[in-house]
Amino acid sequence: MKLCVAALAVSLFCGVFLVMGWGPLLHRVGGTVIYPFQWAFSKIGDGVTGFVQHFEDVDKLQDKIEALERENESLRAEINDAEIMKEEQSWLYGYLSMKQEHEDYAMCAASVIAESGQSGSGNFATVLTLNKGSAHGIEVGMPVVSTLGLVGMVTETGPNQCYVQTLLNTSSSVGALSVTTLDKGLLEGDFACLYEGCATLRYLPENAALTPGDKVITSGQGTVYPYGIPVGTVTEVTVNPYSRTREAKIQPFHDFSDTDEVIILTSYLRYTEGDHIPEEGESS
Repeated sequence: MKLCVAALAVSLFCGVFLVMGWGPLLHRVGGTVIYPFQWAFSKIGDGVTGFVQHFEDVDKLQDKIEALERENESLRAEINDAEIMKEEQSWLYGYLSMKQEHEDYAMCAASVIAESGQSGSGNFATVLTLNKGSAHGIEVGMPVVSTLGLVGMVTETGPNQCYVQTLLNTSSSVGALSVTTLDKGLLEGDFACLYEGCATLRYLPENAALTPGDKVITSGQGTVYPYGIPVGTVTEVTVNPYSRTREAKIQPFHDFSDTDEVIILTSYLRYTEGDHIPEEGESS
């Protein structure tokens, strides 16, 4: 009721002003009174519009970010696949090159399915499990190599898997010699340098002249390894304080912290340092 009376009074008031010819004045006064409210409502409207627009922009930005993340993930996957393919091609090239270079080798490619190490070996494997076994013709005593160099020897077989003792294993021993000086010794796994991924070449001649940087290969002596398989590089030459014989620390060419694919030598012609390389058809 009060609102109706107030509205009626305002209407009468405005009507009187209009009859008296004060309409323009009334319009200016009304505009002056109403302007602050119009300005306030306009700003509030702009604020609400901007607030809504802000969230719309945030949603669009979030969509772009998610799209870029999906694209980056896809690109990373493609790069990873390309790197894997590159490694596989590199290994295959090395494998085929070895077959061409050593026609006297009969080879069986194998994948590493498990690795383990002795106490103190850190990330360096001293035993490998391969996915080939007696069903594939694998026997105990067969040498194992990679495209880089010597890995070790098969020590146990099952129907579809075998175990390899790597040259870092403290039970391992390999006849080896320096390519430069022809000094011979016995390469053994050594607790003293196992954590470095190295082995020790022992029982060198008293006048051994090999020096750091010399390349070491298998000597062919014994019944396991053929002559000439790359083994590693001399990093240090010392004198054993107990035996007074010279020893050399050897850094293997093969990285025993990362072994995926290897090659088992199922047969080979046996010859040693100083022998000629057998021709095709010659007996082993």
